[in-house]
Amino acid sequence: MKPKTFRNSLFPFLLSIMIIPLLAADTKTQNVVVCMGKNAKVYHASSNCSGLRNCRGGVKTVTLKEAQDMVRRACKICY
Repeated sequence: MKPKTFRNSLFPFLLSIMIIPLLAADTKTQNVVVCMGKNAKVYHASSNCSGLRNCRGGVKTVTLKEAQDMVRRACKICY
């Protein structure tokens, strides 16, 4: 293998190794919005989502990890 070809294939690999952990860390600290109603099952990207229109239990901002720990899934409207 030529050194130039090796360098061309190594750079994207090393770049992906450096970027993927940063993206994973970002999702852990990303804030989402949840309805605190007893039947609520989803989290939202913002409090302006039309999916929150029927929320009866109040709206709360939490981290994505907290929402997932509450067994919430992503809203099909805003995600």
